[in-house]
Amino acid sequence: MTKLRPIVKAAFKCDALVYQFTEIDVEDGLITASDYDGIVAEVNDSYVDDAIIREAENRLDICNDPYNQLEPDYIREARQLRSFLKRFKKAA
Repeated sequence: MTKLRPIVKAAFKCDALVYQFTEIDVEDGLITASDYDGIVAEVNDSYVDDAIIREAENRLDICNDPYNQLEPDYIREARQLRSFLKRFKKAA
């Protein structure tokens, strides 16, 4: 396996992105690997940084929905995503 890029390592520390890649993208057929290590490798090899950042922004929008702000899991995920985006999103 190729050395993991820092953005991929950080993405797999965000619960919302782990869910996106291991559940949603697998179910949608965007990722063909069936085990966790294979999924990580496929994201590392196939997803450009901008795509990972867009996924993080999308998941943050979901977490920030007022209804979801009643759930501690969404609050935690939003905090993780904000930290991730602060680190990896290029200044506009």
